[in-house]
Order: sequence, then structure tokens, then C-alpha cells
Amino acid sequence: MLNWRVPWWMYLIAAVYLLTFFFNARQEGWGPANAGWAPAWPAPMVASVVPGSPMDRAGLKAGDILKAVNGQPLNGMPDWFVARAHFELDRPIDLQILRGEQHISLRMTITRPAWRTSRRAQLFGAAAFYLVRLILLLLAILVAFSQPERLRARLLGLMFAVGSVAEGYPSAGWAAALHHLPPVLAVPICLATASCLMSSLVWLPFCTTFRKARLSERWRWSLVLVPGVAFGLPIAASAIAMIYVPSSLMRPWPELLSATPVRLVQDIAGVSPLLFLNILPAYRPVTQSVLLDLWAAVNALYLTAGFLILVTSYRQLRDARERHGVGRLLVAVGIFGLIAVHNIVGRNWNDWFRLARPGLFSPTASLATDTLFLIVPLTLAYYVLTDDRRAGERSTREVSTSG
Repeated sequence: MLNWRVPWWMYLIAAVYLLTFFFNARQEGWGPANAGWAPAWPAPMVASVVPGSPMDRAGLKAGDILKAVNGQPLNGMPDWFVARAHFELDRPIDLQILRGEQHISLRMTITRPAWRTSRRAQLFGAAAFYLVRLILLLLAILVAFSQPERLRARLLGLMFAVGSVAEGYPSAGWAAALHHLPPVLAVPICLATASCLMSSLVWLPFCTTFRKARLSERWRWSLVLVPGVAFGLPIAASAIAMIYVPSSLMRPWPELLSATPVRLVQDIAGVSPLLFLNILPAYRPVTQSVLLDLWAAVNALYLTAGFLILVTSYRQLRDARERHGVGRLLVAVGIFGLIAVHNIVGRNWNDWFRLARPGLFSPTASLATDTLFLIVPLTLAYYVLTDDRRAGERSTREVSTSG
């Protein structure tokens, strides 16, 4: 049963994530349609143009290299995602391109929202995707507000809320739409969207709450605050800058993007536009590369450590019911890992293998993985929500045994 007598800050956090979810969902469907081109790395070169698309109508051709958008230079594909985040419906977009040795200025206008240009299968897939996210957000509220006094429930609720609004790349027009909102709304939405980059800082403390694997409050807070400050401040500054001063994020990136670890981060997480750590500290390509490497290493370490804590807890448990419950959690985490690998490989199949995408990564398969994904949060939520009952049964057995 939900407990509505909770601290005020829990209502505030719930409201921010609800607002963020509905804003991002609306923007995904009603934001500007795709410009209609296939890019090629490492420069923003046009591999192909969709007939009848905004770029096709503007006169873009395969082989053209995008040099600037609305006066902002494009030094790499991440710059395109920053520029795209500021597109607006029916607002002309100035393109500067290089065609052979010729510099050409073109003007593109996106007149239709994304849902108007999507195929039925794409619309169905997007609807299913956001339905899964909505369920995840509702589970977050259910878990956190059912047991607000328990740290484990609050952490799991926060982890679900973060996952429900996670975005690898900002959708077209995302930053422009936020710029039209009052900062009191725009900044929380922006930070909630970027919070997925720090999700491992919630996962590890959640795992440390398990029996036989507890850490002191001092250590638990240290595990969160140290990397939280080190990465959270520049990520927050960069995310806000994407809305208000995007030019500060559009820098010469070749040195940074050519680094193998950074390319790996982008292939796996798809988050480089929200990881432009060039606001704090001052921009230096080498510094950016090191910070991105450290961010990736800390995330991998925390995710692995959390899983190992669950495994250790499982092996140390003697109570059959508790052991069975933690075992289900491990299976759910394993399913999540398989889904993550499927999504990463599917997203990068063409770049990695240069082969036609197999049926395993078709839209139907993606829909199946979205449905399968629900097993993970449902299993975690069930375990936490029934934790009190198991504890009561354990106490009863201990009393009976001692009697």
C-alpha cells in the first residue's frame, strides 16, 4: 500500500521525473522529423539522402560534408547531435557544406513532426518502448512510496526513475523546446535526463544494502559523493550548456573522438553529447579523454562490484527463501546484461561488421527485448516489496526455534 506521508523531497523528485518522462515522450513524437540523411564517420559526411526528406529538398547530395549548421561549425558527429537538438518546426536551418572543392550554403526547413514521417512499425515500436518506460516509472513510485522509510526501497525507486527517462542522444528539437520553458522547469528536466550517466552510483549502494554485504553509512556516502562530484558537476554544467550556450560544446573534437576508449564509450553508451566535459574543467582534449575514460571505468567497476555483492550475498545465505529471492535477482540482472549486449551490438552492427543487419536485430526483435526487459524491474520490485514479509517469517521461525 502506498504511504503518502513521506518527506517533501520525495514528492519533488517524483514530480521532476514524471515531468521529464512526459516532456521527452512528447518531444520524441512531436519534435521535428528526421532530417533524412545517413552520416558517415568520422566527419559529418553524407552517405545517403532519403528522397523527399528535408535534406533532399534542400539540395543535399551523397558525398557532401556538413561544415556548419546555423553558423556553428561541425567538427565531428557529436556536434551534429548538439545542433539537431536545437532544430524547430517551420524554422529555417542554414547549412554550410563542402562538395568537392566547392563551399555551398543551403537552407533546410523541417515542416512535419516526427510521428508524421514514421512508418507504422516504427510508431508501434516507439509506443511500446515508452509504455515500458512508463511502467518502469510507475514501479519507481510504487516501490519508493510503499516503503519510504527503507533505504533499499528509495534507492531502487530512484534507479527505476533514472532508467525511465534515460536518453543516449537528445532527440531533435529537445534543447530548443527546453529553451522555451522557464529555467525552473527546463533545468530539472535537463538534469533528470542526464542522471542516467550516474546510474551506477545508485546501483552499487542498492547492492550494499543486502544482508552479509553491508557497508557503513560513511563508506556508502563516500562511494556516491566522490565520483558524484567529480563527474556530476561537469556533466550537469555541460547538459545545461546544451540548452543555453551550445556553442561552448561545439569544439574541435578529432583528437578526442579518435581515442579508442572514447569511441568505445560512444558505441556502448551513445552518450557523448551529454558527456562534453569541457565546461568544468577548462577545455583540453587530453583532459576530456581522461575524464571520459575514468567515467567509463568507474561505471564498469561499480556495476561489476554490485553484481559480485549480490553473488556473495547469495552464497552466504542459509535461509532457503532468501536464497531463492536473491537467486531470482541474479537471473534478472543476467537478463538485463543480455538485453544490453543485444542493444549495443544491434546499434553498431553496420559500423562494426559492414554486413546486413540480421533478423535478430529487427524491429520485432527489439520489441521482444523491450517486453523481456520488464522481467528485470518487476523481479527487483517484487523482492523489495516482499522483503518485510520475508523478514517477519524469518523472525517467526527464529522465535519458534528458540522456544
